[in-house]
Amino acid sequence: MRFSLRRLGMEWGRIGHQRGKVEYTLSAYEQNPYAGVLGDVSYRYYSRLLKTIITIWVPNMLLGYSMYTWANWEYDRCARKIPSQFADEKPPGEGGDEEQ
Repeated sequence: MRFSLRRLGMEWGRIGHQRGKVEYTLSAYEQNPYAGVLGDVSYRYYSRLLKTIITIWVPNMLLGYSMYTWANWEYDRCARKIPSQFADEKPPGEGGDEEQ
């Protein structure tokens, strides 16, 4: 007879019955994910958070804002017409070269 995990009742994601295995879990309704966030957290947590904000978030935000501002300024600059480039042009109707 061939040995296989399927014969033992083991499938992907589900292990078959094991003797002597005891598993303890805590109900999702009994957990408090925000326990100690404001009061019992150590000084180290807040200092590391502040260090991360100052060293990573602030420079990235400033870089992103400056790039956004520069891109808008460059777009406005490129979208403008320079009047000196169109000084030799005449509006339609003023020229004597038109045929009717």
